[in-house]
Amino acid sequence: MASADIAILLHTHMPYVRRNGDWPVGEEWLLEAWAESYLPIWRIIEDLSAGTLPGRLSLTMTPVLAEQLQDEYMEERLDWYLRNKIGHTEREMERLEAMGDGPRKNLAAFFGDLYRGLLADFEDRYRGRMMGVLAEAMDAGVIEVLASAATHAHLPSLGDERSVKAQIEIGLESYRRCFGREPRGFWLPECSYSPDLDGVLERFSPPLSYAVLDFSAAGGASENASTWEPRRLGSTPLVALLRDRLAHDLVWTMRGYPCGHDYREFSKRDYDGWGFQYWRITSQNTPLDEKDIYHPARAAARADEDARNFAARLSRRGEEIAAAGTLGGAAGLVLAAYDTELLGHWWREGPLWLRGVLSELGDKSSLPGPVAARALSGEPTVISPAMTAWNADGTFSTWVNAGTADIWRETHLAEEACLRHIETGRGDEVAKRALTQAARELLLMESSDWTFMITRGEAAGYARDRFSSHRSRFLAVTGMLDRGEIDTASLASLEDTDNLFPWLTPRYWD
Repeated sequence: MASADIAILLHTHMPYVRRNGDWPVGEEWLLEAWAESYLPIWRIIEDLSAGTLPGRLSLTMTPVLAEQLQDEYMEERLDWYLRNKIGHTEREMERLEAMGDGPRKNLAAFFGDLYRGLLADFEDRYRGRMMGVLAEAMDAGVIEVLASAATHAHLPSLGDERSVKAQIEIGLESYRRCFGREPRGFWLPECSYSPDLDGVLERFSPPLSYAVLDFSAAGGASENASTWEPRRLGSTPLVALLRDRLAHDLVWTMRGYPCGHDYREFSKRDYDGWGFQYWRITSQNTPLDEKDIYHPARAAARADEDARNFAARLSRRGEEIAAAGTLGGAAGLVLAAYDTELLGHWWREGPLWLRGVLSELGDKSSLPGPVAARALSGEPTVISPAMTAWNADGTFSTWVNAGTADIWRETHLAEEACLRHIETGRGDEVAKRALTQAARELLLMESSDWTFMITRGEAAGYARDRFSSHRSRFLAVTGMLDRGEIDTASLASLEDTDNLFPWLTPRYWD
């Protein structure tokens, strides 16, 4: 039976944490995701490239994360982190044996083997090659990597079109440097779109041919649109590909697969919150202090069962779309998009589930680029949502609200000041370095992560501190420029702390 295409898309993003705090948020936040999500998924990608695993996979790689995954300092930190975890499991085995707690001792041994395998993979396969593995898989035609904005800024809320342009253009340059090619797809940070972006997006097509939107775009458009139907986005030449609502509900809700009772409980950790997670979810209503012990083999079996169910549900959805007779000769797509960090870090069994899904789908899995190309070869109808985003209500309320008003006010003032310095900037090489560092701090201020964390109440204090620290660094450098006196020692220290995009120049804001 004919079917709409099915694509699995993982959005891979972490904010800039290098030399900006450690635990419980800061560098260790990235190290956990690198160990528990990225390394296992990169192994899946290598198996796709080798042909030992069928299927195709697409993913985003935000520039701010790509830079950190290639940073020698962060690589050394990951090496330390994994070795420290191994040592921790060994001490745990001794402690639990002395307590006579055999089940948890066995789990500590299990985690020790897990981290030893991750360390071996990192040292033997991925150190210095995180982006290279993706490039090789793209060459093999089994994955597609989408570009995104430089620091994952909430683009519709930036104060000046030149700031939006810089975020996108720097993101595209990072992509070229990582992968040696032009991107076809673009992930709008937070899937946030308003028609104000059309003019800037049009400037980057080509190379861009499509962008990803949330399923709320279909309901918020003046046209009668469906999420599976690729359509031209507003007045741009780009095709809009929308996340699928069923795929979202199956995974990204409290009824989704990650809430299965046999899966590891993320929230309950030994040692006052920083130790290992020895328990299973048990049920969503079970208090943390009553959780049952975790059984990895049972969880793995559940992941395999859930993978088969998910693949069958998406295959059936694709067939139903085709059977409805609404496809005609046009392309159709069931786009299952999730945060990469869900798989492995939050949902420990997620990579096992993903491997099973890809194996089940096999040749049924597609890449979004060819779907967009087929749509563009015809005359796709338009979708023009007034506003859409990946959040509870499809609006920008997660990032723009009374609790974040001061963040946006200071961001817009910094944008104005930076653009003013760029327009009038003259000086020697040291002054140009200072102006570039000011622009770098502005990019970091613009990250959508800070307002997201503040609104959600998740490490909100850290988010405010991070925004304030980048603002203070921005003001310190622009103050030097205003005075015409550059403190080279202070500048060098800032460049060492925030070294994002070492090739950056102010020309991106021209």
